[in-house]
Amino acid sequence: MMKDNQRGITLVELLGVLAILSVIILLVGSAHLFGQKQLIYQTDELHKQGDVRLVISQLTTDFRSVTATDYSVDTDTGTYQVGTHTYSYNEPIIYRDGKKMSDNIAGFTLTPIEDDEELVGINIKIDSKDSDQAGQTTIETAIYFRR
Repeated sequence: MMKDNQRGITLVELLGVLAILSVIILLVGSAHLFGQKQLIYQTDELHKQGDVRLVISQLTTDFRSVTATDYSVDTDTGTYQVGTHTYSYNEPIIYRDGKKMSDNIAGFTLTPIEDDEELVGINIKIDSKDSDQAGQTTIETAIYFRR
């Protein structure tokens, strides 16, 4: 029997509050873990897309400043000469003038575009590496030489 001046909580009330709080903490924790996984996934994907865009942007800039006679391919070494710059691809790394540009590249192809057996442009295709978090990004463009 309780007297009027005794205040407090019963064991049943305490267990009820603890059960409700544990459910709330589980929900908040799972939402936090989901958010962390999404952050890692999106950061990885943006990093790989950024690498592909960097390489394609630099190649585009270099190709637009040269003519068809300033481009050559050395099939023995797998290097591409674009004006004064040398590009090489050793999976998964692309080098420009011997310096690493990106290490997230799964595919790098430069295909000549010819008109009447004359080189008029280059088709560039670059694929990013595929990973558990991010899918593969592919960017393809055609650059035509100025005459």
